[in-house]
Amino acid sequence: MAEPIRVVVLGLSHDHVWGNIPNLQANPQVQIVAGWDVDPELRARLMERVPTADVVDDRHRLLHDHYPDVALVCGSNAESVDLVEEATSHGCHVIVEKPLANDLAGGRRMVAAAEEAGVKLIVNWPICWEPALWAAADLARSGQYGKLWQVRWRSSHNGPESVGCSRQFIDWLYNDAECGHGAFTDYTCYGAAVCAWLLGTPESVVGYADRLLKTQSVGADNAVLLLSYDGAFGQVEASWTQISADPPKRGLFHCAEALIEPDGNKIRISTVDQPAGEWVEVPAPPAHLASLGAYLGALLAGECEPAGILDAQVALRAQAIMEAGWEAAVSGQAQDVETS
Repeated sequence: MAEPIRVVVLGLSHDHVWGNIPNLQANPQVQIVAGWDVDPELRARLMERVPTADVVDDRHRLLHDHYPDVALVCGSNAESVDLVEEATSHGCHVIVEKPLANDLAGGRRMVAAAEEAGVKLIVNWPICWEPALWAAADLARSGQYGKLWQVRWRSSHNGPESVGCSRQFIDWLYNDAECGHGAFTDYTCYGAAVCAWLLGTPESVVGYADRLLKTQSVGADNAVLLLSYDGAFGQVEASWTQISADPPKRGLFHCAEALIEPDGNKIRISTVDQPAGEWVEVPAPPAHLASLGAYLGALLAGECEPAGILDAQVALRAQAIMEAGWEAAVSGQAQDVETS
């Protein structure tokens, strides 16, 4: 029988944690043994979800007492930097919720801490557990429909309060010191990561970001990034003010002979002969991409390599794209992307 993977949860204010826990538990090897947050309401919620876990308000004792294999980090974007450094100093592998950090310097600290400790750093993204993303990316890069010349990704809703985010999550999403720059950081990260994965590091980035409608003091509620590559473009859109379902939250992969659009468990392929496109169901992903727990188990066992945007190096490249994009938005001038 395989050895259990002992997981502690550090930080509960990022609402994605409540989906990540069952996604980890999809692997029967995973045991959620303990959790920490400063907020008693969030600790009580974790105790209800995982009654067997030791839920405490002292994270230092938690790390010393439980000898975890893995830490799931789900604090604010800024707080998560310190949590990753602390967990790795105890020899823990780490899963941190997207985007990685609140800024590039923080992202570099996280990656450096994991490398120094010789542990794995996984960056979790909700879109990774939609089989269509992997199928569409594989198809776009296969050459079957010619060259991939543009990646577009839109992430949007009408603000955190409109989609049922918790009070604790909303508090730091609207705090630029903890989040980054509001919708800019929260939502350009998806497209930046997919572009970094499929196209690499752009030659330059043009960025536009502003607070167009929100009354809260936040860096931006809307943003657009334009990424210039040698022979390709990336276009990233983020909005916290979209009231409709259209345009949808997802990507478009433009190839020379087809447009490939991932959506959940299916993809739409549009061609010259079928300009309206045809939706097709995608096969189940490889076993190690079936859930966060499956991926964690396979990675720790050496059965797979870091995959796609789950790879911390790809997420760090995305953070560099975002940093350049924000500087471009502030300065009004295209910016190069830092590569070291």
